Amino acid sequence: MLMTMDVGNTNLKFGLWRGSSMAGNWRLSTRVDVSGDELGLAVDGALRLGGFSFGQVGDLIIASVVPPLRPALERFSGRYLGRAPIFVEGWSQSAMKLEYSNPREVGSDRVVASLAAWRRHKGSLIVIDFGTATTFDCVSVGGSYLGGAIAPGFRLSSEALFKRASMLPKMESFHAPERALCKDTLSGLNAGLVLGYTGLVEGLVARLAREMDPEPKTVATGGLAYLFAAQTGAISEVLPDLTMEGLKFIYDEKKW
Repeated sequence: MLMTMDVGNTNLKFGLWRGSSMAGNWRLSTRVDVSGDELGLAVDGALRLGGFSFGQVGDLIIASVVPPLRPALERFSGRYLGRAPIFVEGWSQSAMKLEYSNPREVGSDRVVASLAAWRRHKGSLIVIDFGTATTFDCVSVGGSYLGGAIAPGFRLSSEALFKRASMLPKMESFHAPERALCKDTLSGLNAGLVLGYTGLVEGLVARLAREMDPEPKTVATGGLAYLFAAQTGAISEVLPDLTMEGLKFIYDEKKW
């Protein structure tokens, strides 16, 4: 079985593929100081709970935006999987053409997710990834990566507010607000953050769409994609496993 791994600044997500289907996927918190053995123990525990084992895993292919974790990932793969991992870099992969001023600056996760979305729809696209940062990636009708925009992630924005405004209570979870005019502080915070961030999403999607031809379809991925897709018609579809799908395609086609 192939293991795909998406290493972000907040979460480390990995999945197992049986043929063309994902047999299971898991999410761990990203720690830049984690050791290869600690990572091995965490992944082993998740696999066992899902009824899998390291012995079933063949290759490991990784998209990572956390360079300090590379040595631990290499040690983990060598010791527990018995092979070196395959690291996909956005600038060096050959599956998607990059129309970017400096291809080395674009994160591998952005390219891989954009590739997976384009392979699904084969058309002009805006791909929104709700992660530590919220990225808006544009893909041409012919499948080239055009670039996009980067905004502070929703949780990063809310944490900054709670840290600097001492009178405001910290919220741990958010939900779709029923109204914007609220009569208590928690409801007002939830509405202001969720609806305000929805406005950011709608504004950037509209601006990017005006700069693209033909008019793009907008899809979303990432942990909060469903929350914001429920707030706006600017997002037409949520695809939670885009990065995993892109890694699987790149592995199968040997385009790293």
